[in-house]
Amino acid sequence: MPVYEYEPVDRDCFMCPNRVAAIQSVNDEALKFCPDCGLEVKRVISRASFKVSKQRDPGKHGFTVWKRAEKGVWEKRTGDGVDYMVGDKEEMAQIEAEKSRPTKVIDLDAKD
Repeated sequence: MPVYEYEPVDRDCFMCPNRVAAIQSVNDEALKFCPDCGLEVKRVISRASFKVSKQRDPGKHGFTVWKRAEKGVWEKRTGDGVDYMVGDKEEMAQIEAEKSRPTKVIDLDAKD
């Protein structure tokens, strides 16, 4: 389960360290009040970090890894399958059109 951080709305708290962490399910509703002092709080975006300890070869696990050689051309690095893939003009136009669409913004505090 993720750890969410909350901070007081419009003021500092003298009882808490001004940021409170809460372990919650992704489906849980955001906290409205601090569990320690009772002040009104808002969810804030916090930094997430992780470390991959060991590099693995995906080809050994049945995956094929491709690397882009040039626009519309990919070459196989590891795994099964053909050595090269080439996209046709129609496919490349669809990819470019999808890239130019505006990205979707997700408001974590919005209620459905």
